[in-house]
Formats: sequence, structure tokens, C-alpha cells
Amino acid sequence: MMSAGERIWVSNALKGTLHLMANSLRSQVLSLYRRVLRLARSWEAQDVRDTEVERKYIIDEAQKLFRRNRDIRGEENIRQHIVEGESRLEIGLHYKSPYPRPVHMPPNTITMRDGKAWGQGNLRRQKTSRPIYVKSLDDET
Repeated sequence: MMSAGERIWVSNALKGTLHLMANSLRSQVLSLYRRVLRLARSWEAQDVRDTEVERKYIIDEAQKLFRRNRDIRGEENIRQHIVEGESRLEIGLHYKSPYPRPVHMPPNTITMRDGKAWGQGNLRRQKTSRPIYVKSLDDET
């Protein structure tokens, strides 16, 4: 059995660990935000006439998503959003397009199997098969 002093020490140690984790995630989020803003400053559209429009889109989209997600709690949830942001950044660089890649999976595309009706399992599979880079777009609808 722990004494009161030991319990306080363990409690304070856990608080310190949680604080360090929070600071680490915070620095990752801020780093991602800075990378996106730097990218917007240096962005060159494939059609030179669209460069300013695409730069503005990158900044507006980043501000909108970061503001909307600022109250997200839970380490795993925050990490998923960081992965989504990094994925969208890398995909944008690769395809030279700041806009989200379309996902061609219309509703109810998982077909009936063995005469079974469209069930909760298929709905769950459809939801979990969405790429990570469109999760925040799903939140808008």
C-alpha cells in the first residue's frame, strides 16, 4: 500500500508526463501549421494564372481546419489529425494540387453478398475504408 506522499509523487509524475505529451503534440501541430503556411508562400500552380488563387485556398483551408479542430481532445485523436494534415500536404505536393483528392466510392458501393441485405457491417466497412486525408471533409457534412 502506498503512503500519501508516494501517491502525491506518482500523481505529480503522471501530470508531468501528460504535460510533456501535450507539449510534444502541440509542437507537432504548430510545426505542421508552419509547414503549410510556408508551402502557401512558395506555391506555384501548374497554370501560373492560378497561383494566387491556390495560395489563398491553401491558407484559408489551413486556417479553417486548424480553427475547427483546436478543441480536439485525446492523444490518439490529435495524432490522427496530424497524420491527416501531413497526408494532405504530401499529396498536394506530389500531385501539384492544393485541393483534396477525390474519393471515388459512392454510397452503397459495397455490394450484396450471398443475397444478404446492406447491413451495419457494410456501412462500418465503408466508413473505415475512407482514406485518412478526407476525414476532416467527412466532418463537414
